[in-house]
Amino acid sequence: MMLFLVPTVWGAASVVRSLAASEEVVCPGENVRDGEEHPGPMQPGDARCSVLDGSTAVATRTYDQQRAHQALERRRNAGNGAVLMMYGSAGALVAWRATRPLTGPGGR
Repeated sequence: MMLFLVPTVWGAASVVRSLAASEEVVCPGENVRDGEEHPGPMQPGDARCSVLDGSTAVATRTYDQQRAHQALERRRNAGNGAVLMMYGSAGALVAWRATRPLTGPGGR
């Protein structure tokens, strides 16, 4: 039964992290504004956020695209966490129910 509690706790942590995530739009690579790199959060109107894979740029996103991408990641994390919580809770309930002694007619 304890093995089912691990995904329950992990899922709960994922849901809490996704709900508590900052709404700040952050470029995961280099945020270039007016020809210069700007560290920190993106500003509305930023049009060139280079998404890096190691040191290689693999994509470029605008402020709105990055905001939408971060919102999608939060929703995915919340959904995956909820599924893990349901799986772990259901498994723990079934395991707990299976280990209970029988009572009543025909039982002990």
